[in-house]
Amino acid sequence: ADDEPRMSPDGAWISFLSARRPDSARKQIWLMNARGGEAGALTDPKLSVELHEWSPDSKRIAFIAADPKSEQKEKDEKAGRDQVVADRDLPPRRIYVLDVATGASEALAALGDRSAWGLAWAPEGSALVASVTAVNRTDESYVAKRLLILPLRGEARELVPVVGKVGPLAWSADGRTIAWLGGVDAADPTSGSLFVVPAAGGTPRNLSGERKETARALGWSRDGTIRVTSSAGTGSTLAAADPSTGAWRTILAPGSAAFTAASWSRDGVRYAFAGSTGAHPTEVFGGVDAGRGLAAPRRLTRANPQLDGLPRGTQEVIRYTALDRQTIEAILIRPIGSAATGRAPLVVIVHGGPEYEDLDEWHNSPTEPGQALAERGFAVLFPNYRGSAGRGVAFAKADQRDLGGREFTDILDGVDHLVAKGLVDPARVGIMGGSYGGYMTALAVTRDSQRFAAGVELFGITDWESFLGQSDIPAENSRVHWALWCYEEAALCRDRSPIAHIGSARTPTLILQGENDRRVPKPQSDQLYAALRYRNVPVEYVVYPREEHGFKEREHRLDAVTRTLDWFERHLKAGAR
Repeated sequence: ADDEPRMSPDGAWISFLSARRPDSARKQIWLMNARGGEAGALTDPKLSVELHEWSPDSKRIAFIAADPKSEQKEKDEKAGRDQVVADRDLPPRRIYVLDVATGASEALAALGDRSAWGLAWAPEGSALVASVTAVNRTDESYVAKRLLILPLRGEARELVPVVGKVGPLAWSADGRTIAWLGGVDAADPTSGSLFVVPAAGGTPRNLSGERKETARALGWSRDGTIRVTSSAGTGSTLAAADPSTGAWRTILAPGSAAFTAASWSRDGVRYAFAGSTGAHPTEVFGGVDAGRGLAAPRRLTRANPQLDGLPRGTQEVIRYTALDRQTIEAILIRPIGSAATGRAPLVVIVHGGPEYEDLDEWHNSPTEPGQALAERGFAVLFPNYRGSAGRGVAFAKADQRDLGGREFTDILDGVDHLVAKGLVDPARVGIMGGSYGGYMTALAVTRDSQRFAAGVELFGITDWESFLGQSDIPAENSRVHWALWCYEEAALCRDRSPIAHIGSARTPTLILQGENDRRVPKPQSDQLYAALRYRNVPVEYVVYPREEHGFKEREHRLDAVTRTLDWFERHLKAGAR
């Protein structure tokens, strides 16, 4: 697949990442004329490019790639000397600077053997700002990034010793200020607050303050303001933040399409984004910021005309009150057909993270088949339980030290809300989710089995203490999800682990797992399968070769969604247990 398209600042070229090269399965930078024509690969096929950014003068591209295996390493592996030393055999993620005219690239010496995860060019093109870690470890990339100024010639300089998560970076056009999205502290689950700091160094300022939203993307405008894309509840917003005054001006309020990033014209007036709604998948939208009033963006493409006129479930945003009076937001898709007028079977789809959020967008992927379920007569609920993003830092932290507690009862409260409205049948409720949503599903089919007639658990956590020794994110999980370490509070972690409640399990469960998943490794699903079999609970377990955290191969995705739909048809359509 081709991804990460970038247009050169002079508008002459389009670059993108792709693994289409016949002599290499690694992603390369490809370049094509903006007027059209064939694309050509620019980078060394031995490198696998992670991301790339054009220099302001359009003559160079900075990109990140991990060190490839040396010839000696490849010879050793062929000879069977393929041992790996934990935490030592980690190739650094280097920054390379590519000359577009010649195709020559050089690793940036100032980075040394540290690993880079994000970067942005200085406006004059003589330096980069980068988020870096000491080693190339996934866990470090979540919890231990620092910001460094890296001149193309010279020594690195630390800009900020960051204590929280770090997201996108941007350098102001006048060269004086650097902005980034990050966490407010080491326990912040998201990188959703906007920070600025003088490029020369100084104390960072948090411009987001107590805003009840989660910033997702940013970019500087010529007028010196920062254009910010945010998730606000179940919608998406655009705003201009003034770093000198701290004031925010809304450009686009929630209510149009849902999206996570926008692209702006040079003059900062026009914008475009790829967004979707409950009525259609992703399309291109364009809008104008005239500096006064709010205008709705216009849909510019129609990529899926075959969907026009087809029946779909009506989608809406609902709000309900949890047991402790906390307001919870959710997306509800009503079923198509006769079930839409009576008590329908319900499938709850729980998002992962938990610091993600379900927006009012198109919901019909292989692992979250909302419209496909609605077509078969199911109501579908996507709850943004406490711990979700989109409502500020406090809400994202509201589940800490209570994993599987109030965040889970937020889901039950959503089911009860629909039952009280007369919309769903309480005896025919199913649940599914992947990753952290898989954890919630595993809890549902064990500890709270009496509430659920069917479950589809995708690569979910089942035993928190063993998970810490298996996953590639033990520190990130412990600091921002639990805000505690299971090694220190084993009793609590055991109580909140689905495997501890297997004695209560009776819900028919389908388990789907990627064989090479490092985030939630296969032993977590192995445990749940073995325990459910021991309890004689109806269970099926499917492992997909080569897949990691989520399913990418077409046939695997088709198989997963087909099995999911069949499972709920079989166990929720026949009536109460």
